[in-house]
Amino acid sequence: MKKTNLIFVTLLVFAMILALAGCGKKENSIVGTWECNDTENDISTVYDLKDDGTGTYTMNVAGEEVIYELKYEIKDNHLLVRYVNNDTFSEDDEFDNEFQFKDDNTLIIKDSFDEEMTYVRK
Repeated sequence: MKKTNLIFVTLLVFAMILALAGCGKKENSIVGTWECNDTENDISTVYDLKDDGTGTYTMNVAGEEVIYELKYEIKDNHLLVRYVNNDTFSEDDEFDNEFQFKDDNTLIIKDSFDEEMTYVRK
């Protein structure tokens, strides 16, 4: 009887540990659609980041919209972006943007010019 109780308690503890581990933040929590609006300069930008490391970057300046396809990686709180299938950037150009989460729905991105932009999850 004691052996059965010990096995049951051990399995219960193991199940609780697995359940709690599953509640943590996902490694790729940057996945999703993030929008930044600069109403003062009439600029909005949107990152739409997919789970497979691809996505789009949409920039709207004074009503003119440009959409770039991209590939990205996450390394040590850096969003490393390469734009693909466009005439503006070479796929060899890698843009390094440091990021941090203010909360689950707010992302702060600092670009290579040390400018910070606040993105909100859509």
